[in-house]
Amino acid sequence: MDIKTLFKYAIGAGAIGAILGGGTLGLLHLAAAMNTPPAPPAGSPEAKTQAEATLQAKCAACHGASTDTYNPLLNILSLGMMQRDVEAGQRSFSLVPDAAVRTGAVDLLKMDQVLVRRHMPPLAYRVMHPGTGLTEQDVATLRTLYSTEAVDSVRYGIISPAPAPANAQDAAKIQLGKLLYNDGRLSTTNAVSCASCHDLTKGGTDNLAKSEGVPGADGKPQLGGVNAPTVYNAETNIRQFWDGRAADLKEQAGGPPLNPVEMGYAHPEDWNKIAAKLAQSPELTVLFAAAFGDKGITADTITEAIAAYEKTLRTPDSAFDRYQQGDKTALSESAVAGKLAFEQQGCATCHSGPTLGGQSFEYINTYANLRDLATPANYTESAYGLADFTKKEAHKDMFRVPLLRNVALTAPYFHTGSVNKLEDAVRIMILTQGKEDASDETVGNITAFLQAQTGKLNGKPIDKLAPDDVKP
Repeated sequence: MDIKTLFKYAIGAGAIGAILGGGTLGLLHLAAAMNTPPAPPAGSPEAKTQAEATLQAKCAACHGASTDTYNPLLNILSLGMMQRDVEAGQRSFSLVPDAAVRTGAVDLLKMDQVLVRRHMPPLAYRVMHPGTGLTEQDVATLRTLYSTEAVDSVRYGIISPAPAPANAQDAAKIQLGKLLYNDGRLSTTNAVSCASCHDLTKGGTDNLAKSEGVPGADGKPQLGGVNAPTVYNAETNIRQFWDGRAADLKEQAGGPPLNPVEMGYAHPEDWNKIAAKLAQSPELTVLFAAAFGDKGITADTITEAIAAYEKTLRTPDSAFDRYQQGDKTALSESAVAGKLAFEQQGCATCHSGPTLGGQSFEYINTYANLRDLATPANYTESAYGLADFTKKEAHKDMFRVPLLRNVALTAPYFHTGSVNKLEDAVRIMILTQGKEDASDETVGNITAFLQAQTGKLNGKPIDKLAPDDVKP
């Protein structure tokens, strides 16, 4: 018997052994599924108990707290398929809440996607473990925890205008923040401001793959490591920056000035140099006093003022907002079809809420690898997303989900800034997150839906803003 024949027999024996071994567990799953009692009334203690039992029986093996849920011998016989299933399950969704990585709304929407499509567990797992697929009764039971009404309440929303300042002090703080946002004196060259990389006339970005900071030793502008995300509606983000290293807008505002590449300073004590420059302005001195009293000009008051202004950068009244409020003529037929496709493809699980994103950190390589599909040949930045901040291996390649409001204006796309066309970005995301090669019609419709997300700043469409509209 030659080596090829022996190999075929070994593979066949391993597969049969895995199926038979898995089938033993599967018979228990099947028996449990056949004897599942009817779902009790939603909201009752019995409903919660039964739903949680269903989660443990049919989901926890791959999505629970433990990753050691498979038999090592059967894993070998299945050529590692068991381990791959568990690892894929852990990456896509966890039954263990983690507020540092995602909001509960994202958890709810991910579970809803499973209950609608009933595509979990994977087919191969179901073959090896009969009875683990979700039955109609399982879906009814789980709906007592993950109701369609709850899903509908968090999937979308409308952008509301920024509230008026509560008092004169808040108004002064916002006015001061607007001045500082546009003030190049936050940089060593007195030329690079927040607005340099987050231009409000360019969708709150700079439309560059990598932003240009202060000059380096060669006299040329240094380039930032990743693509600058939009500042519009950024207050809603679960955390700030692609890697989540800032908890809120105030902490985020303190990052660029002390970045040697972006604004040129490098040490915490350099805030004293920035404050000294700002103190030379009589206008700023008066505004700091009005906004902060005797606190003076410090890193804390500077960043708080900038954050106060950035919180006003909301963009309500998009075509989609009007559609959500009842104007069914606000969207084209293609955009309406795109909204449906956006949901069916699973995009609306992570790109959810009023700003269509920002509520979780997700892997960029769930199925296909975004690094392979959307990384230029000369891209050498070793940015690994959330892991760069938390230093946890499990967070490697997890990036904050970008906001899709005004996304038609914020090219180039992804943290690499390497995709210039929105249609291409849509196609790549469906491939990496949905494991499908979408049709041109689907991509076109979703693109039309996303183009309907462009809102207004102070009543003017942000794609029509001129420099004079945003200057202090």
